[in-house]
Amino acid sequence: MRGIWTLGLAALAATMAPGIAHAQLGDEVVDVSAADAAMNAAKAKGRSTLPEFFAHVQSPGPGESGFLIKYDLLPEPNAAEFIWAEIISRTPGVTVARLVNRPRDPRFRLGEQVTVHDIDIIDWGYFKNGVMQGNFTTLALLPNLPPE
Repeated sequence: MRGIWTLGLAALAATMAPGIAHAQLGDEVVDVSAADAAMNAAKAKGRSTLPEFFAHVQSPGPGESGFLIKYDLLPEPNAAEFIWAEIISRTPGVTVARLVNRPRDPRFRLGEQVTVHDIDIIDWGYFKNGVMQGNFTTLALLPNLPPE
């Protein structure tokens, strides 16, 4: 499987070739195994907690804003670009969102409106009193990044 991970609000990205993913922050690249237990656990946690997240989207608490989802942008098999998108609206099972990372795939553009099915979401995030909530896939990669 080949894919690209776009992580965090700083457009932290990763490319996944068979067996290896490359996380990027600016020009820095960090290799991450495609079988990385922390990343797989992060995706599982993001998926399993979607109902909790969507409850916050439906009825935000005090200080909650900036609701984001992460999903695979590419429709074709054996290719992936995981990217963050800000929620515009939601109906059961489907979210309309706006891309907040610059896609690598030239068919898509920053700010483009997309329709995402819940089954395709791997992570989520939002701010609560200025502190990011969720964002499990980004947290999984932090130990692999240079301190700066």
